[in-house]
Amino acid sequence: MAIYSAGRRRTMIILLLTSILLITLDLRGNAVFNAARSGFSYAIRPFEIAGEVVTRPVERVWSGITDVDELKDDNDRLQRRIDQQSGTEIAGENALIENRQLRALLDIESLAAYDRKTGEIVGSSPSNYDQRVEIDLGSSDGIKVGMPVVNEAGLVGKITQVNPETSVVMLITDTLYNVPVKVVALVFPTRTTEQPVTVPSGLDVGDVTTTTSTTTTTSTTTTTLPGDASTEQSGDASGDVSAEQSEEAPPPDTTTTTPPTSTISTSTTTTTLPDPVEETRETGLLNGKGGDLLPSVQFIADAPQFGRPEVGDEILTAGGSTSLAPPNIPIGRVENVIERPGTAGLELEVELNVDLGRLSFLSVILYQPPTELR
Repeated sequence: MAIYSAGRRRTMIILLLTSILLITLDLRGNAVFNAARSGFSYAIRPFEIAGEVVTRPVERVWSGITDVDELKDDNDRLQRRIDQQSGTEIAGENALIENRQLRALLDIESLAAYDRKTGEIVGSSPSNYDQRVEIDLGSSDGIKVGMPVVNEAGLVGKITQVNPETSVVMLITDTLYNVPVKVVALVFPTRTTEQPVTVPSGLDVGDVTTTTSTTTTTSTTTTTLPGDASTEQSGDASGDVSAEQSEEAPPPDTTTTTPPTSTISTSTTTTTLPDPVEETRETGLLNGKGGDLLPSVQFIADAPQFGRPEVGDEILTAGGSTSLAPPNIPIGRVENVIERPGTAGLELEVELNVDLGRLSFLSVILYQPPTELR
């Protein structure tokens, strides 16, 4: 007896062909099927939402049970990081306070000693043709022409026009911008100390091969010959001393040998690497070259006695009685060192710290050079 009758086989073949036809039409795209699918999805959407509402609390409870250890470890790690950052912040603030006090005591200019006003850019962003932006700070905020403008990365430019409520900032890349700068490098000084060599008599310097200080001491040896007699000494309160010795016994022959004590200390050399210090290699004038070109520092003499500027050296404002910017504002790093012919010296191309294409908030340092305050 056949498992399937002819009618059943015919029905299964028809269903299979129908399924293939529907799948083919669906893959090729059909307006009727698309509408049916959309209607079906719209019809069952409330049931899906109801299922999510019912299952979401269960999922959260399960996640809380299985992930509690991992969350606790993450929380502990983040808390340690917060504590570390808090300690670093306190140490940094203390260092700034000490630096400000020392500079005030020594009458040295400090960037932290000047007040700032922070504003937002309200004008157009810089372009290849216009290297100026407008900020929402003006004369009512104490802004004056020539004051330096910075952000969290370093020097941005200077104020060139002041209105009651707004000001125009010339960016550091503008061809008319220039500021005195200094080239600074981190140097690791080396301190070397030597101790003298003390060699006892009877030894050559070449015989001393030890590298550490050694001390050799020979104890005292007393040798008594046979046949010596006993010696008695007595003393009373007044300090009288009487000695009796047998006449038959020969006088004692005592030999005491005490070799000299010798101390050998060899030369020791100690080399320490203290914390790096900043060393000014040269000074010059930074000039803007336009939006597409790197600013450059010129009037740099190639003077080896001060150290030759190298790629990676820091560029900071030099300050001075006529400079419009106080000293030690970060600008950037040396990108290229260009040899110029004759006595023109070196030219340094500078990669700026600030991204002038993504400026938003700027701070104006309320600084004027001493020559303008008189």
